[in-house]
Amino acid sequence: MILPGVIMKKRELTTTRIIALGFFITIFVGTLLLMLPFATAHGEHTSILDALFTATTSVCVTGLVVVDTFSHWSLFGKFIILMLIQIGGMGVVSITTMIMHLFRRKFTIRTSMLLQDSYNLNTKQDLKKFMLRVFKGILCVELIGALLYSISFCPRYGFVRGIWYSVFNSVSAFCNAGIDILGNNSLAGYAHNPLVLFTTSFLIIVGGIGFVVWWDVIDVLSKTTKKKKSFIHPVNRLNIHSKLVLIMTVSLLVIGTLFIYLIERDNPLTIGNFTERDKWINSFFQSVTLRTAGFYSFSQKGMNDAVALFSMAFMIIGGSPVGTAGGVKTVTVAVVFLNFLSMIRDRDEIVVFKRKISNMAIKKAVAILFLSMSLIIVMTVLLVATDGRNGIFVDALFEVTSAIGTVGLSRDYTGSLNIIGRIIIIICMYLGRIGPISMTVAFSSQNIRKNLVHYPEENIIVG
Repeated sequence: MILPGVIMKKRELTTTRIIALGFFITIFVGTLLLMLPFATAHGEHTSILDALFTATTSVCVTGLVVVDTFSHWSLFGKFIILMLIQIGGMGVVSITTMIMHLFRRKFTIRTSMLLQDSYNLNTKQDLKKFMLRVFKGILCVELIGALLYSISFCPRYGFVRGIWYSVFNSVSAFCNAGIDILGNNSLAGYAHNPLVLFTTSFLIIVGGIGFVVWWDVIDVLSKTTKKKKSFIHPVNRLNIHSKLVLIMTVSLLVIGTLFIYLIERDNPLTIGNFTERDKWINSFFQSVTLRTAGFYSFSQKGMNDAVALFSMAFMIIGGSPVGTAGGVKTVTVAVVFLNFLSMIRDRDEIVVFKRKISNMAIKKAVAILFLSMSLIIVMTVLLVATDGRNGIFVDALFEVTSAIGTVGLSRDYTGSLNIIGRIIIIICMYLGRIGPISMTVAFSSQNIRKNLVHYPEENIIVG
């Protein structure tokens, strides 16, 4: 006989809670591993809070650090961090599913639901095939990135160390983690090396646009090549999601590059002393890394306040759905913007590319954006209130936005956080990573309860 309480407990373990619990357990295990004596470099000591902070920033692919990754951790510690980044970027659920496949365990309905929810997919068909394609694609892209990095790293650090640095940076960049082991200034030492900056940009963009877009573009191009169609044909064959992602990605990169270049080109604290070519390259790289990557090639503290505020907006947007990036996602912002346009044009529905956007998608977008903005406001207030110093509002807001957007950029503020401040940022990173996922799962169509009773409609005054 099964007790009712047992049934209730089983039902309470929803996919949302499983995903959140998966990240939590991974962070907990990572913390324990990083606290091992041989995870720390000789002469260094790791406190529980520092280990927890590092494990959280790795699993949540954020990039904010309170100790230098380059000098504080041993080879074993750096390897643990790399594994945590890979797990966090690919997703705890997908990693577990891949292990099941390796041990030839069958995909249950529950597993399929978890995969669907963790990747925000609209179908349960061919999930196993989708996951295998994702893993093969990830390994291929990260290998390409490592090979490109090795061209610069091997001559500088030697073959063995150069390969290790190349692999670490490739995984970190693809997963949009922003953690590196090159030194304590991220990629500032490579501000004049186009190969390193463009390789990093390539990995960040490919990881951030989302796996669904990958296969949509590849499948359409493959079919077009076989039929020898014009370039316009594959563009028209892409689904609406892919079109929105690509348009938003290109638009944000162009707008970000132009704005950063125009404001920072004469700033000696950032790119003012660079050559004209390097000013454009670093402006582009900054525009890319703001999309939840966390690498930097010039001082974030030295940026003009206008660029800092602009950067926060980009960090909130983040990457695209079903990818390694964080933030509220490009499609979310696109839907909210399209909803705004439909309102000012006095239209009762959103139509894009001759397709209507569902009301549920609009509700999801508004809810996710509202949740993220609310978290940023609340956590910034808490951080400023517990810091005890004056004049740190912009730095604190930048830090919280970076943590919730899982970006990892900082205005040299992370290292000065007190104990309460570090705990606040840990919470921000965790909520920033699972928040949009949980919101999406919670508001998925299968979880929506339809009203059994319909009430009369009445207008209220808004605005």
